[in-house]
Amino acid sequence: MTESIGEIKCEEEVAEVFSLLGISKFGCEVYLKLLQEGPLTLSELTEKMEAKTSQLYYYIKELVSKGLIEASSSRPVVYRAVSPSVLEKLYIEKTESLRARILERLKATAPRKQKLASEEPNVYTLKNWRTFLARAEEAAHNATVDLVVCGDFEFVKYLNETIELKEKEGVNTYVLLYEVPGINIDYSKLPKLRKIRKYVSGDLVVISDSRVAVLSQRRRSLLEKPNYGLIIEDPVIIDYLEQDFFFRWIRSEIIRDENIKLPTSFTIFRLALYEAQKLLQKKCRLRVLVYGRYVRTGEDCMVEGELVNTLFEDSRGIAQLTIRVNGNTVTIGAQDAIIEDIAASRVEVRGAC
Repeated sequence: MTESIGEIKCEEEVAEVFSLLGISKFGCEVYLKLLQEGPLTLSELTEKMEAKTSQLYYYIKELVSKGLIEASSSRPVVYRAVSPSVLEKLYIEKTESLRARILERLKATAPRKQKLASEEPNVYTLKNWRTFLARAEEAAHNATVDLVVCGDFEFVKYLNETIELKEKEGVNTYVLLYEVPGINIDYSKLPKLRKIRKYVSGDLVVISDSRVAVLSQRRRSLLEKPNYGLIIEDPVIIDYLEQDFFFRWIRSEIIRDENIKLPTSFTIFRLALYEAQKLLQKKCRLRVLVYGRYVRTGEDCMVEGELVNTLFEDSRGIAQLTIRVNGNTVTIGAQDAIIEDIAASRVEVRGAC
């Protein structure tokens, strides 16, 4: 069989497409021959493919039943392949149907509620770039309180749709964009958010509700995809990542920085402190509802009071809110607080300006 210029053989990648449609490799070759040289009669096709007529007839019937070959009403019957665009539609329809059925079964099998990081702290490794991106998107999608995204323009652009959706849902969303040589920033395509800043460099990070973080680094070269990433469900490590993000954030170049909308919530204490501090400077009257634990006893608590002061001293490592509760002042710190009265796991800020 002579191979013509531009002829496509049913090699592995092409065969995979036909296999999903229930077509064997030889059936794939029949389709390609008709696509390249058809319309053809059965005898013409037999001659060109140097195959038995009975064998070819079996595969032609199969291809006709699958909608990949058309048969004329004339005699002798003439066969021709449908166009690649029709094949594409059939392939997409099949994959969508298969995807829906498989996902439905998998979701029915998976536990309805994932364990919290604090219940079973762990770090998992991913060694596939596409899977890492999918996990980053999943983590962002699952955010309900606050969301942090750090990365270069390509990484942020990949998450654009999810990032914008989260802010519309009321999630406090912060994007820290890194300048990477060779990856140009198109400012017109950045997500439409209230909080976007730019920093010199950093890792690819997504932090969702302080419960899960997705992390990777470009360790080999600037433009080469990372060869592994981490899924972090350990609150101690997540706290360190949040601190690292916060100190980069306050030193970064502002692209967009609008006030938060009240009422709102934070799991990242330093962001709650930072935003509340700015609102107090604007003479806003604020109340704070804190979920956490008493530092001395370890007992869980929920305390609400008027915000009277904020304190952030980078040099001493102090970050705290002071609220007035029934005439008494109560100091609030982050989840690792030791000198404050309460270690906060979530802070709700209310009030008006």
